[in-house]
Amino acid sequence: MAFGYALTLTAALLVQAEAVAQDDGRYLRLVNLYRGGHPEEAIRELRSLDAAVVKGFIRRRAPGVDDHGLQAASLLETELAMTLAERSRWEEADAHFVAAWQISFLIEMPLHRLSFQRDWLLAVGLFHHQLIFVNVNAVEEAFVRADRFLHNAVRLYANDPDVLLAAGSVLEWSGSLREGEPAHLKEAEELYARALRFAPDEPEILLRHGLVLEKLEKEDEAAPPLRRVLELGARKDLTYRSRMVLGRMAERAGRLAEAIAHYEAAADAIPSWQVAYVALGHALHASGAHDRAREALDHALAMDMKSADATLGGWWSYELGVALRFEPLFEGMRAEVTQ
Repeated sequence: MAFGYALTLTAALLVQAEAVAQDDGRYLRLVNLYRGGHPEEAIRELRSLDAAVVKGFIRRRAPGVDDHGLQAASLLETELAMTLAERSRWEEADAHFVAAWQISFLIEMPLHRLSFQRDWLLAVGLFHHQLIFVNVNAVEEAFVRADRFLHNAVRLYANDPDVLLAAGSVLEWSGSLREGEPAHLKEAEELYARALRFAPDEPEILLRHGLVLEKLEKEDEAAPPLRRVLELGARKDLTYRSRMVLGRMAERAGRLAEAIAHYEAAADAIPSWQVAYVALGHALHASGAHDRAREALDHALAMDMKSADATLGGWWSYELGVALRFEPLFEGMRAEVTQ
């Protein structure tokens, strides 16, 4: 009887082992499909795969899978999750994001694992930040997830200026809304200040730090980082915005000549953006230079639709600026694992 039971048990174990091998084989086929440059097909087939197969793969860590294969498996899960999130299928998306994160812990080389997880948290956070502006019906859900992923990135990579900038930009957006949470602006300011300790001459961080300090009505603290942007000879869009904020603060303080100089310099930097001409006209009018004010405002009113589009694009380039780093970051991650 004991011998018969042992045979039965052995047969059962063999069947189970064969099922496990088949499951791992099916999953690895999709991972290899993804690595071979067929992500759409791999994602489509992964959607129909039983979740238990993925959970089993994570629990067992199939032998013979190298770190690049594990990174590819994590990215495959991530891409399916992002596809689902874009359709507001949040619970399904979250399940695949969790699987992707769990798979990343299987990466054996510590430096590879830490580097991949840093990029993964940053990329997924930036993806959700971008989604805020893409899907008007998903703003709240996208914000919650962007903040969560980037908060985790800050917790694990507390000295990384790119991570601190990304986390701050999401909170800056939220805190700047008319009905936004004021505490988010303070949190953004703290993150930008920390980032500047590690990247003191990074123009975008300087600009955002100064702008948030102005919103928090700390104008004396806001001016130095904004002036530093000008000293660094930063990109024109960054110097434009620094000039506009410095001009706005000078105008409020009654320093009209200083404000006018900043607005004129901004207009010279990017003539196709309308905002500086409007601000210049207002400051000139307040200074008593009515003829010059009329010229500036006439110029603003005469600007064509192309300039209006450029002005709007300039606004979007700030709101979306950090989030737009998602594509090159994720493409770089994918390029590392493709065969």
